[in-house]
Amino acid sequence: MLNFLKFSDLDEKLLKEYRHIISSAFPKIIGLSQVIRDNWPLLESYFPEHQIIALDAEGHLVGMMNTVPLHWDSPLSSLPDRGWDWMLQKGIQDHEQGISANHLGGLQVIVSQPYQGKGFSKLIISEAKKLLGIYAYKNFIIPIRPTKKHLFPDVPMSSYITKKIDDNLYDPWIRTHVKSGAEVVKVCSESMLIHGDLSFWKDILQKESLTSGKHIVNGALNRVDIDVENNYGEYKEENVWIAYRPDQTS
Repeated sequence: MLNFLKFSDLDEKLLKEYRHIISSAFPKIIGLSQVIRDNWPLLESYFPEHQIIALDAEGHLVGMMNTVPLHWDSPLSSLPDRGWDWMLQKGIQDHEQGISANHLGGLQVIVSQPYQGKGFSKLIISEAKKLLGIYAYKNFIIPIRPTKKHLFPDVPMSSYITKKIDDNLYDPWIRTHVKSGAEVVKVCSESMLIHGDLSFWKDILQKESLTSGKHIVNGALNRVDIDVENNYGEYKEENVWIAYRPDQTS
């Protein structure tokens, strides 16, 4: 049994734990996203009721799902390749410009390590789905980050999402969403962009010198492209657009 809170309901202790769980859930490279740094405080400020926090019966933080409302009137098949970055920025911009949201965007689901593997992610997703009915959103769209893709940085996402094991989808996160009623819409090939000069990448790669070419970064889903001559490197992360329709939210 889980109890659910909104972001604005967190006391100082739970807020500190919430921040720690988020910061430790992803590889270092994700935390360096300028889009996250610029927009995450605004997300929590503008949409506290859209941040779902789950507690167990004793009041311990089990996990959370961060979501953002946004406006989208084109077919889901036309969702942008910019994926995650686009969605967070679009939700913030729509709110600031007074544009009414008609879709719910899912940014991340995190389950604290002691509670992983016990089905809590499905319960948290189910709670977030209720926002569709509360706010009459058309669809719940999420650019998901497949949890085992980092083991195959040279495999295109379009091939990875068809990978199977024992007649089931190989990736557990894609599989969880599909079993929860989501449909896979398309790959978003530039869902998150992170770039910087050579000193930026030397720190991440923990190397004193770099060569031009593609480099593996711990936890990254794809390789980083380094251009020594131009003192520049860029990481383009592929994600996967999925969608829950209103009739799939039970």
